[in-house]
Amino acid sequence: MVMGKRRIYKTQSWVELAVMLVILVILNTLAGFYYKRFDLTTEKRFTLSETSKKLASALSEKLYFKLYLNGEMSGNFKQLRSEIQDMAYEFREASGGKIEIEALDPLKGKEGSERAKILNEFVQKGIEPKSDIEDENGDETRIRELIPGAEFNYKNNTFYANFFEYDAALSVDENFQRAIENIEYEMANALRQCVTEKTKRIIVADGNGEMIDNRVQSFAAELRKYYSIEAVNLNIADTNAGKPFLQKMMANPDSAELILMNSLQRRLNLADLLMIVKPLHDYTPAELFLIDQFLMQGGRVLWMVDPVHIEIDSFENNESQVALDYGLENINSMLNTYGVLFNNDLLLDAMCNRIPYMEQGRMRMINWWYFPLFTDKNEAHIITKNVGAVWSQFPSTLKIKPRKEINTIPLLTSSARSKVVNTPATVEMTKVIMQQTPEYLQQYLATMNAGPKTTGVLLEGNFNSAFANQKRFTDIPFKKSGKSKMVVIADGDLIRNQVSSRGGNYPTGFDRFNRMTFANKKFMLNCIDYMIDDNGLIEIRGKEIGLRLLDKTKIKTEKLFWQQVNILVPIGIVLLFGATNFWIRKRKYAR
Repeated sequence: MVMGKRRIYKTQSWVELAVMLVILVILNTLAGFYYKRFDLTTEKRFTLSETSKKLASALSEKLYFKLYLNGEMSGNFKQLRSEIQDMAYEFREASGGKIEIEALDPLKGKEGSERAKILNEFVQKGIEPKSDIEDENGDETRIRELIPGAEFNYKNNTFYANFFEYDAALSVDENFQRAIENIEYEMANALRQCVTEKTKRIIVADGNGEMIDNRVQSFAAELRKYYSIEAVNLNIADTNAGKPFLQKMMANPDSAELILMNSLQRRLNLADLLMIVKPLHDYTPAELFLIDQFLMQGGRVLWMVDPVHIEIDSFENNESQVALDYGLENINSMLNTYGVLFNNDLLLDAMCNRIPYMEQGRMRMINWWYFPLFTDKNEAHIITKNVGAVWSQFPSTLKIKPRKEINTIPLLTSSARSKVVNTPATVEMTKVIMQQTPEYLQQYLATMNAGPKTTGVLLEGNFNSAFANQKRFTDIPFKKSGKSKMVVIADGDLIRNQVSSRGGNYPTGFDRFNRMTFANKKFMLNCIDYMIDDNGLIEIRGKEIGLRLLDKTKIKTEKLFWQQVNILVPIGIVLLFGATNFWIRKRKYAR
C-alpha cells in the first residue's frame, strides 16, 4: 500500500515538473516576440521622456554608440558607466534596435607622448579627461585618467557627448549625482544632432564692433550643429548694411533709407532669435527700433553686453587698467521699458576663477576677484538645472524694474561674498595680489559683503514697445506689444573661447591655465534652447534621480563584517532550504 502511494507521488512530481517546463518554454517563446520592462524606481530613472523616444524613433539607419568610459576605475565611475549603459539600452529599445553599443578604453596600452596626444584630442572634441582617484582601501591611492564621454556615428557624421563635468563647488557625490541626472539629456542632445533638420534660424547682430570673430568661433560651431546662423549688419550708417539690398535702393534713391529699414526688418522677422554679443558702441534709435519690433513680433532676443570696457589681455603689458563705461544710454533706455538696465559697475566675488601671474621668474595662480563663478545652488529654473559653475570675466550687475505683465527670473547670481565697484575704476593686479597675502586676506574678504548680485536674467511675458510714442522708422505695420522671451546678461565674454598660440580655438568655457571646463557652453545652449527649441529637450533637465549612496566611513570600519555576511548568508540560506526540503519530503513519503 505504501509502495503504491510512493509511485503515485513520484508520478505527480514528474507531471508537475513537466508542466513547469512547458510553462517556462511558452513564456520564453512569448518573450521572444513581446518585450516589456517595468520601471519600479520612484523617480522613473529608467523611463525615457517622450522627447527622447521621439528622437530615438527618428533614426532611419544604424547609429553606432561608442562609450569611452571603460577599463579599471573607482566605484563612482563604475556606477556612472553602468547608468550610461542602462540608458543606452533604453534608447536602443526606443529606436527599434537601430543603436549598436560598444564600450572601449582608448587609453589602454598607451603611454607617454602617445597617451598625451590622445588626451589632447579628446579635449578638442569637447570631452575633458578626468583623473580618477581611488583610495577606498586606505592603504594605497591609485590615480587613473578616464574619458567620461561617448562618440555617436550616424550617416557618416560623428558627434560627441561629455557625461561628466567636475564642479569644484560641489562634493564628489554631488558631482556624480549631477552627471547621472544629465545622462539622458546628453544622449538625447547627441541624437538631436543626428536626426533634426536645422529649421530654426539665428541672426547675430553686426555693425557696431560686436564680437563675432575667432573669439567666439567654438560656440558658433556648437550652435551650427542645431541651428542656421548668419550675421546681419543693423547699423544703417555703415555702407555694408545696405549691400544686400543695394539694387533695390539704387532703383529708388529717394526712398533708399526707408527701403533699407524695411528690408532689415523683414529679414529680422524671418529669424527665431537675435543674438547681440558685446557691442563696442551704443545702438542708434533706428537699430533699436528694429530690435524692438522683432521682439514685439514674438522673436527672441539674447543680449550679452559689456557695459564697462576692460580686458584681461591688457594686463600682459600693464599692471593696472582703468575700467570705463561704454555709454550705452540708448540701449539702457529701451531695456528700461522692458524692466531691466545695465549698471556701470564691476562685480567682484570671493567665489572666482584664477589667473596666472609671473612673480620672480615663477608662474603661480592667483584668485582673480573680477572673474566670478556663478553657481546656482537653488536651481530654481530649468535653464540652470544641473548646470555647473559659469565662468564670467569682468561682469557688471543688472538693475531689475518689475513690469506688470513680464516675469523676471534671475539666471546668474553671485555668492553672498561679493562686492560692487562703480566705474570709472582702476584695477591693479599688484593690489589684488597683496589682498591675498595672509595679513590682508581676511580683512579684504570682510569687505565683500554686498550679498547676491544679479548679472543675468530671463524676461518672459507680454512686452510693451519702447517706441509706442516715438518715431517710426519703417512703414511696416507697427506692433505696440507682443508676447516673447528675452535673456539679458551683463557680460559679453560668457561665450568667448581662448585662442592658442598656434591659432586654434579652445572649447567654450575651457580655461587652459587651470585645465578646467566651466559650464558656459551648457548654460548658453540652455538659454537658447529654452527660448526657441521646440523639441522639448531642455525639459529632460527637470528629471531628478535620487542616489542611494553608501556611507564610506562604515564601508571602511565594517568591511570585514559585510564580506562575511555576503559569503555566509547565501550559503546558509541554501543549506536551510535544502534541510527544510529534505525534512518535508521525508515526512511526505514516510506516510
